[in-house]
Amino acid sequence: MQTRARALLFGGAAAVLVAHSLVFNFVSDDAFISFVYSRNLAEHGQLVFNLGERVEGYTNFLWTVLLGGLMRLGLPPELTSRVLGTAFGVATVAVAVKLADRLRGRSPGSFLPAYVLAASSGFACWCSGGLETQMFTFFVMLGVDAAVADRLPRAGLAFGFAALTRPEGALVFAVVAAHRLVANALARRFVPDRRELLGVAAFLAVFAPYFAWRWWYYGWPFPNTYYVKAGGTPPPGYARGMLEHGLYYVWQWAWQTRVVFAAPLVAIGLVKHRRFGGLALAIVAAYLAYTIWVGGDFMGLHRFVMPATVLTLFLASLGVLALPRWALLLYVPFAVSQAFVTRAALVPVADHRIDRPGYLARYAHDRALMGEALAPHVRPDDYAILGGAGVLPYYARLRGVDIFGLVSEDIAHNEPPTVPRPGHQKWGRADRVLKLAPTLLLHCYDLHRDPNRYTLCGEAGYFQSRGYEPVTLYIPGLLERGEYFT
Repeated sequence: MQTRARALLFGGAAAVLVAHSLVFNFVSDDAFISFVYSRNLAEHGQLVFNLGERVEGYTNFLWTVLLGGLMRLGLPPELTSRVLGTAFGVATVAVAVKLADRLRGRSPGSFLPAYVLAASSGFACWCSGGLETQMFTFFVMLGVDAAVADRLPRAGLAFGFAALTRPEGALVFAVVAAHRLVANALARRFVPDRRELLGVAAFLAVFAPYFAWRWWYYGWPFPNTYYVKAGGTPPPGYARGMLEHGLYYVWQWAWQTRVVFAAPLVAIGLVKHRRFGGLALAIVAAYLAYTIWVGGDFMGLHRFVMPATVLTLFLASLGVLALPRWALLLYVPFAVSQAFVTRAALVPVADHRIDRPGYLARYAHDRALMGEALAPHVRPDDYAILGGAGVLPYYARLRGVDIFGLVSEDIAHNEPPTVPRPGHQKWGRADRVLKLAPTLLLHCYDLHRDPNRYTLCGEAGYFQSRGYEPVTLYIPGLLERGEYFT
């Protein structure tokens, strides 16, 4: 196949993906948590949320540092995060084409996975969102491609960078290594060869110095968010609630990606390409099991399992390509159905405590306006207890910690979990947050249409009895529940 024709096919897939991602075109509140860290790194040389307080409230080191470097050059993360997310999405599509060429030989069929990914609502959505999702997925797929090609040092480097982008990168590397050990054992080869040792060394050369630095800098071996999810004694029924949430999250992934219908095609892809299929299946199975164990995620369209999404859709594409050419028509209903998934995802509501992208976009939009409205009134010594720790404090340039403990070491380590919802398991008790002497309590709020009628949190009376009083701002343009913010 001529180079020009391949370039046109790839360009078409990239164009479809970019257009699809622009349907969403948003930045989530959680992305702004990283932006605060990036800004403090760019302006003060400290990778912290509050200057002088070393708490690792992010789980995307490489992404946060990259955005900080661009901020140092004067480029705002609200823009660069979306541009980079889309660029890494297109790069992942390129890796998928390269991997299909490797498995099947160069042919027009190698571009089917590219168009399937471009049509996928979840893959397109998280090219936007402002998070590290596509950067992480790119490094995972780059590592998988290198592992299939037996370029193990290159695979080790790719998985090392994946682990610097998200903690799950270490899990993927462990699964790939275990798969290799099992394959070697079945071939009765029990001594690792030089390439395998170099692959492990390459991973450790990237990951080990970072891990040691992180432990030294923040004082804990794992990110603060780990302790939000794992620290403290949960109440009765909590574990079951987390399990149910994780199972529902994976079911939503299977339904929205149409894996429930494409399972026969995935099976054909596994059989036709057993070596790659075994590796892909091991990664997907381990990733989904881990996702269920941690309770899934609170953001919709399967952001948390994007590498599993890409590998599964890739296997389904291989299954179609193993059938007669008319089987390509099987992907027509898939592409059409993804339009309906995209449309549903834009509705600003939650589903079983999983926020759809439409709601995430509206939430971030309103908090940006709140932050801008508060900014002229913020004093250098103000300290806030926050609900969402991202957009509002970013635009208000406001110090503080969130009530869920993502950027609070005290809440993360010392509060027990109460709500089986990932990232929102903990709630700082009133007496605990008042020890910080906050001047603003922004987690105990209401949005409403009548300036004189509002309902604050159940602890409002406790706070008022200790000298706090409600304040109402009129903020034109709020979308969620009214333009009055108390």
